[in-house]
Amino acid sequence: MTMKLIVLDMMKFKLVFVLCIWISCFSLEAQTKNEKESRIPLTEFPNESQILLKTIIKKVKRSRFYKETDGSKLSFESKFKYNKYWFSVEFNNLGTLEDIEVLVKEKHLSKPVKTAIRSYLKTNTTKYEIIKIQEQYVYSSDHSEATFLNSILENRTTLSSNYELIVAMKSQKTWELKELTFDEKGDFIKARNLQQDSYEYIMY
Repeated sequence: MTMKLIVLDMMKFKLVFVLCIWISCFSLEAQTKNEKESRIPLTEFPNESQILLKTIIKKVKRSRFYKETDGSKLSFESKFKYNKYWFSVEFNNLGTLEDIEVLVKEKHLSKPVKTAIRSYLKTNTTKYEIIKIQEQYVYSSDHSEATFLNSILENRTTLSSNYELIVAMKSQKTWELKELTFDEKGDFIKARNLQQDSYEYIMY
């Protein structure tokens, strides 16, 4: 059965009608992502992550805090708005910073990156619709967590990032919802299937 989903994200992306045969038809692979999240107070975060987030909490807007699990991994995520962009800061179960993601539109991507991503999608699908795009900044211990976080908040346009996309993809007669990761040049890194019951979660 073919049905329509109306997609509208927190950044007022255009409404996108997506055929979603994948809800009932596609077979799940080992790389399937089925994340669940629940909203919690900051006080339930590990101490290390609480300390870091308290350094920025007064200058960001609409802060929200979540506990997430994909069945095997527990993590914590802070979402907030800063300088008109939505940020997501993720920590592992011990409170160590893992990555920072920023919700963007396709028009924000450089032309070479956009071209490379579109080329991959055209080559690997018969039809597709990009639903969500995020810049992904993966933390490394070369700098302190506080320095890294503040550099992303204040100077991210001077830094390179990966790109994480949520895409509805049609291959032959089947629609699938996938999370695709590309590097700073727009070259493909990896893909994961998304389950239907993760659908609302992925929109922000």
